[in-house]
Amino acid sequence: MNFHQLRAFHLVATEGSVRRAAEVMGLSQPTLSQHLKGLEERHGVRLFEKRGRGLVLTDAGKELLSVTGRLMDAAGAVEDLLSRRATSASGRLRVLSDSPAIAVRIVRRMLRGHPDIDISIRKDSVDGIVAALNEMRADVGIAVDPMIGSALLVTPLRHERLYACLPADSDLAGCRVFALEQVSGRVLILRERSSRTRALIERAMAADGVTPGRVLEIEGAEVVREAVALSLGMSFFSEAECPPDPRLSYAPVLARRGRTVFVENLIVRRDQRRVPVIKAFLEAAAEERADFDLAAQRAAAE
Repeated sequence: MNFHQLRAFHLVATEGSVRRAAEVMGLSQPTLSQHLKGLEERHGVRLFEKRGRGLVLTDAGKELLSVTGRLMDAAGAVEDLLSRRATSASGRLRVLSDSPAIAVRIVRRMLRGHPDIDISIRKDSVDGIVAALNEMRADVGIAVDPMIGSALLVTPLRHERLYACLPADSDLAGCRVFALEQVSGRVLILRERSSRTRALIERAMAADGVTPGRVLEIEGAEVVREAVALSLGMSFFSEAECPPDPRLSYAPVLARRGRTVFVENLIVRRDQRRVPVIKAFLEAAAEERADFDLAAQRAAAE
């Protein structure tokens, strides 16, 4: 049994592309194709069929994929057990997030034990994050409601409530809960159309049949908060995007039917999750999630 041939088959089957599988293995496409051909010829079986410009699994290929999935997991576990790794990871980690504030908290925790990792954190839409991970232009993603394929591993990270943001001199400033229906007749400031917050609030208003009196569109969370502080209107933010400001008042949103909670997810490529810098981030994220859950439980108890 040739492990490299089996790994080549598994990656082509899960990636759906010889090109992407070759990039993951660090091989040329012709070399990877030779691995596939050698596997088929050695065992006298066809694993792929050409369909248009792509490849599809045969019945034998589908059966083999169910086995190689377990084999790759076992191989990763063996590597973890036998590898002699330093206590502190080093290298470069590229993080894409639709909520950089959450990424920063995880990175802060990670750097306590791994101070030599070089970090880049950039903001992007959920579609941009998924594409960058698939194309290996990013190592870790954090996003709401990602649409993914089998090559990516998604883990719920934290739940965040939607908060109303009002000028401190508003008649509703200081309210404990903001009923979504109170948007009616008011000036609502919305972020750019790619904003996850905008998508959530628009769906929630549609579900509750709520229509603002007027809508202003302003790009960028900081600029929107400044516009609210200047009493141009009200807006909405996720819980992590509500920094203290004496000019602003925040309150959690209550809707009759619409959803007002974000579920932030941690996203990595399955075949990269044991890379030391990525593994260090995942471990820090698990600790951050545990602390967040504990704080939420204490708040609920109070």
